Amino acid sequence: MADGNSGGSSWTAFLAGVILVAIIAVGVVAYTGGFQPHQQTAQLDVNMPDVKINPPDVHLPPAPSPQTPPSAN
Repeated sequence: MADGNSGGSSWTAFLAGVILVAIIAVGVVAYTGGFQPHQQTAQLDVNMPDVKINPPDVHLPPAPSPQTPPSAN
């Protein structure tokens, strides 16, 4: 500062640092979800009658025994 400069470059660097910190702060807030409104959850009650149905009795025939495929001659 011996040559009479008023230190304009130091103020520019200071303002650039403030802007950089502000950009980082906005990014952190956006990443953590600070800009989204609080989401409300819906409550749903479903009143269904209690219906008990017995499964039908199904009698299937026995499965056929496995057979070897015919061999080629």
